[in-house]
Amino acid sequence: MISVDTMRMRVVLAAVALLSTGCSAAGADRPFTPGGDAAPATTANPGAVISTPETKTIQAGRDLTVQVESPAGLTQAQQAIVEAFTTGYVSSWKAVTSQGEDDAYLKAAEEQAARDSYTWVRGFVNRGRSAAGTAKLYSIQVASVSGRGAEVDACVDESAVQVTDADTGQAIPDQPDWTKPPTAVYLQIAALRRGDDGRWRVKAYMHATYPHQRAKECRR
Repeated sequence: MISVDTMRMRVVLAAVALLSTGCSAAGADRPFTPGGDAAPATTANPGAVISTPETKTIQAGRDLTVQVESPAGLTQAQQAIVEAFTTGYVSSWKAVTSQGEDDAYLKAAEEQAARDSYTWVRGFVNRGRSAAGTAKLYSIQVASVSGRGAEVDACVDESAVQVTDADTGQAIPDQPDWTKPPTAVYLQIAALRRGDDGRWRVKAYMHATYPHQRAKECRR
């Protein structure tokens, strides 16, 4: 049986090689900077635009919410990409809390991402596990867009999430390591593709966890 601890959505897909070079050739010239890349206004840069992320809370289950800090200043095309990424993350948690009944997450992903997300959800359902608390997505960036492909980088904090018994709703005694700092805070990388229907879907997930430098940059 696949454990929740090992089959969470932070699936490694040749991530070591990608992360060491800045994730992708298209994004290599844009180093990850938590909090967005709008430069602060200073005397040396008086015309810089200061943008403030918009925070919204999404219900992902009776006892689970996802807090999303959406970046400001995105184009309409970038907003669609970020929304697709956010939908993929939130809908996977909805599948967990509904014990697999809500399968909308499979429509938000394709290929490897869909297979990995399915395995991750079953890791909870097959053991009678659910989740409660609050997960956070922040410092979301559209790292690159090339034709019908795009990459999104985002910080994730799941330190306030608890694995629970699906029947009782009570937290299990031995919480997995991924719910505990510093492992609970990591960098999520998603490769997305725009389909013939014009909709963006996640194609692959990658991640960087502590002590990787890019994961350290997500710590607040």
